[in-house]
Formats: sequence, C-alpha cells, structure tokens
Amino acid sequence: MPACPPGDRAIASPSAAFEVIAPSAAARPLVLHVPHAGTMIPVEARDGLLPSDADLDREKLRLTDWHTDRLFAWGRGIGATMMVNRLSRLVVDPERFADDALEPMAAVGQGAVYTFGTDGRRLRRLGDEERQALISRWYDPYHAELTAVVGSMLDRFGTCLILDCHSFATVPLASEQDQSPQRPDVCIGTDDFHTPPELVAGLVAGASAEGFKVDVDRPFSGAMVPSVWYRREKRVTSVLIEVRRGLYCDERTGTPIRQFDDVARRLERAVRAALSLGR
Repeated sequence: MPACPPGDRAIASPSAAFEVIAPSAAARPLVLHVPHAGTMIPVEARDGLLPSDADLDREKLRLTDWHTDRLFAWGRGIGATMMVNRLSRLVVDPERFADDALEPMAAVGQGAVYTFGTDGRRLRRLGDEERQALISRWYDPYHAELTAVVGSMLDRFGTCLILDCHSFATVPLASEQDQSPQRPDVCIGTDDFHTPPELVAGLVAGASAEGFKVDVDRPFSGAMVPSVWYRREKRVTSVLIEVRRGLYCDERTGTPIRQFDDVARRLERAVRAALSLGR
C-alpha cells in the first residue's frame, strides 16, 4: 500500500478530490457524508509531508475510515445523496473547523491541516501562508460543494438530515481524547442544536435491535453541519454514526473481512427503523 500510488498523484483539481453520488431511489432530504474514507494524497500535498512513504502508510492505515463509502452505500437505495471525500485526511480534514481556535483537535496538531500524527511525530512544518494555501486549495472547495448539496435539499424539501458516516479503531489512537479501552460497536454522536433527541433514540434502538453495542457521544461526539447553518438553522439536522472498524475489516491492513456485508445490512436496517422507512 504505497503512500502515493500513480492514481493518487493524478488528482490535479479540487473537484476531483470528492464525489457527489445521486440516490438510486426516489430522493429524500437526506445526505450521507463520508469524509474520511479517502486515501489519495496528490503529489503537491505529499511534497509537504515529512514522513517516509513507509511511515506515511502506517499513519494512513491508522487514520483512514476504511471502506465507509461502501459500508454506507446502501444509503443511495433509501433516497440519500452521498458526498464522499476521496482525499486522505492527511491532506486536509474537512470534518474539522478551519479555525484552529474553534477546533479541539488542533491542540494535538490535528486541526483542519494536520501537523502531527497519531503517534505525536511531526507531519509538517507549516507557516500561515502554507496552511492557508492548503485550506484554499482543498478544504474550501469541499465545503462549498457540501453547502451546495445541503442547500439544494433545503430548497427542494425545506429540510435536510445529514448522516455523518465514520469508523473508529478498536484500540484508541494515542491522539484521541477518549482513551477508554471499553469501546462500543457503534457510536451515535450528537450536536445539542442540530440533533433531534427522537432521532438519537431511534438510532440507538435500531442499532441495539441489530445486536450492536451502542453508546451516545462516546468515544466521539458532534456531527457535521456546514458553517453557514451551524447553530443557526434548525431545518438542518445532523447525527454522527461511527462504526468500530474491527467489526468489518482487518485493522492491521484495512482489508474487509467476511462479516463486511452483514454489518452493512444491519446498519441499513437500523437506520431504516430509526427513520421509519420500513425494510
């Protein structure tokens, strides 16, 4: 798994760094946001990263939400539009606040532009000008597109629900805030302005009925909302769904295991139940 295979280096424009995928069923006011499945590191971004290819591969292995684009692909069949980031979060992390003053993970060098890795080793030496160049090149176009997708839902339906789709390591990464070794199968993350309590209750009930051990806001909390509506617009609702990676892939390699399809089907049934969509 080289850090920058030829296909990764080929990304030359921000519009090629993410993908918006239309629903395969009648459209609903629903967006599945998949920000951390990507592995691509364009050559211009690789040049600014300090680790060797081997060390960068190890960091990418730890940080990638492996195959979450496939794990949640069933969303298109319930009418969701998917937005999938194809870039590695080692380029920029669209799930972080652009302003480090607002971003808790900036304290460990993992704000919108990472300067330190999960093991505390430096990834970049970055001045303000270089940081802003990465934000302008990769982060801002991503958020402009996500804002456009959500805005189109508001225009068409008057409302929009964002399912923020992630996975997490079975063993806490050293840079994570929650270091408890007792981790659930599924974490439902909330925002006290944008996440309706009844949605949380429905997801907990649906996932529990599928045999998942579920926690709320542990080990992660919050949910993606484009900044133009953040803490301003109740019509935009959002909830985080994090799946423990060991349920569906070999965490030593990122390779899917035989339980992958079963986990995906159980997640789909849990979300259908929570949204009262039937089966």
